[in-house]
Amino acid sequence: MIKVMKAILLESRGDPTALKLQEITKPSPQSGWVLIEIKAFGLNLSEMFTRQGYSPSVQLPRILGIECVGVVEAAPDTPFQPGQKVAAIMGGMGRAFDGTKKRRNT
Repeated sequence: MIKVMKAILLESRGDPTALKLQEITKPSPQSGWVLIEIKAFGLNLSEMFTRQGYSPSVQLPRILGIECVGVVEAAPDTPFQPGQKVAAIMGGMGRAFDGTKKRRNT
């Protein structure tokens, strides 16, 4: 079974139509990172500025999403446990590395 996730991908800066819903391969979390099954996420003012081109340090393509809530799916070498409910904010998500993604198994 190939596991994929839905993600809103920004490939180029522009108006709201620049945000594209796509399916991508689900990542495996590296040591010290947490993979969260997203239940809700937000795109806020910061992501709007990135979309409009006002965040020149953000390399595209990028999956935006600074904030999310969900359930821990995997968390190697962290104190988090699978099934634990979590909320995540900032920490470089959507800016230094890809942000929130909606998981879907196929």
